[in-house]
Amino acid sequence: MSKIPLYILSFFFYSAAGWFVESLYRSIGEKRIINSGFLTGPMCPIYGTGALVMTIFLYDPFKDKPLLVFLLGMVLCDIVEYITSVLMEALFHARWWDYTYEFLNIKGRICLKHTLYWGIVALTFVKLVHPHVDRVIMSFNVKTVRLILIGIFVVFFIDVANSVRKALDIRKLQIKLGKILDSIGSTFNSVKTTFEDKKNSLQQSLENKADKLNDTKTEAFEQLIDIIHEFELRLSKGSKDKNDKNKYSSRFFRNNLSLEKSIRKQLERIQKLRDDIKSNLNEDGEKQ
Repeated sequence: MSKIPLYILSFFFYSAAGWFVESLYRSIGEKRIINSGFLTGPMCPIYGTGALVMTIFLYDPFKDKPLLVFLLGMVLCDIVEYITSVLMEALFHARWWDYTYEFLNIKGRICLKHTLYWGIVALTFVKLVHPHVDRVIMSFNVKTVRLILIGIFVVFFIDVANSVRKALDIRKLQIKLGKILDSIGSTFNSVKTTFEDKKNSLQQSLENKADKLNDTKTEAFEQLIDIIHEFELRLSKGSKDKNDKNKYSSRFFRNNLSLEKSIRKQLERIQKLRDDIKSNLNEDGEKQ
């Protein structure tokens, strides 16, 4: 009997075995029933593909060289896993595994930890598993192999068609979601730009108002100094100049002691206010 039907039967067997092991492993880890893989049925074709590659490239030529099987197994299985990930993402815009957060990964498609796993799997496959499976498969007659393959092919292609349809529906949703996100991003950028413009305009306006406020404070400060100076002149002894208009005011204050005391208290308060304003002006200048 030709090896091709046996290879195909081996592909389906290991696809089912891989599905069972992975589903069991993930179900125990997540404490709930997990149906691993892309298909709905109990089959993960990536394991069947890996087993087929190991059968053709490792088992037949290198089954008596364990170290070479381990090393080549890592490389071959990584290649299969990487190509499968690229194809799945290209066709359906989705990933069925992601090693992004694993140590020494390549684009999240393969990683060092799983590479080592593949080496162990390849060695176990060649030395312990496949010799027994191969013996069982080789014991089937041609008619039995054909009947088994026909039944599996029917179920398999129905499952593939249904899974592809679901995956394409997911892809449509992803495209729709992408358009919505692009629209939101565009709106956000527009709002952000408008906000920045308004912010700059508002900032300029505030700076102008601050300048006006500083001018106002400076002007008020100068007026306050003039007022204090005028009060000091009026409370002083006055000038000997007969034309000095403050001379008579000074005399008036001196003749009314209570008024003079009151004015002097007010003058002290004004002096304190002047010092506070001056201090604030100096602080503003340092900040600017």
